[in-house]
Amino acid sequence: MPKVTICLLTYGDYPHLARRAIESIRKHCSRTDYQLVVGANAVSEETSSYLEHLHAVGEVDHLILSRVNLNKCPMMRLMFERVNTEFVWWFDDDSYITAPDTLTRWLGAASVAPESRVMWGELYRCNTPGDFTDLDDVIGFVRKASWYQSLPPPSWRPGGKGEFNFENRNCGDGGWDFIVGGCWLIRTSALRTLDWPDRRLIKLGDDVFLGEAIRQQGWTLGNIGSPGVVINAEARRGQAGSCAKRGASFHALP
Repeated sequence: MPKVTICLLTYGDYPHLARRAIESIRKHCSRTDYQLVVGANAVSEETSSYLEHLHAVGEVDHLILSRVNLNKCPMMRLMFERVNTEFVWWFDDDSYITAPDTLTRWLGAASVAPESRVMWGELYRCNTPGDFTDLDDVIGFVRKASWYQSLPPPSWRPGGKGEFNFENRNCGDGGWDFIVGGCWLIRTSALRTLDWPDRRLIKLGDDVFLGEAIRQQGWTLGNIGSPGVVINAEARRGQAGSCAKRGASFHALP
């Protein structure tokens, strides 16, 4: 049994993106080292034919085709139900692999990490909730979550993340730390504990909320950058609402 399941989400009439992502996996990763689950939201006939062929010849282990766009998080839940490996390696269809040692490097980082570190990728911080969600009450959303463990959520008000004089600024810590959602590696056990993705999410800041859900458990994020992977290579597609806006308050952490 491989250690990792690669989960790739495809969408719409973008066969060139689906092909680029999948062929990069086939080119740079040994087939015996991974299982491949592909979710297809309202894909075109060309994309569907390509995916069904790969499934038929065993290059895709599980294929979930939906004629309508279920959106990212509902499809993600269906994909994770097919996973039985130690790790999940997530790809949006506009991310792809560029080097033959990429899988080894990502799994290598996980293999030497403490058990409390559960997710790896490119670490970012957002200082303004309005840049990743259209929710009016982000703090309330966190406190009502099944994964909430009573840690103070991020806030610039005193007490945010338990801070009252953050960086000597007489305020709380309002930074939301997360791994960029276009490509990330995670322990499957963490996904099961969190029952991720949160059933209330469609695609609105799912990566940011996952970072907070992980913090709530006392776990940590591994900032390894994106070795051997190009992430989010295309402009945003799909429905405009309820998604991370990626505004000016986003910045990468060293």
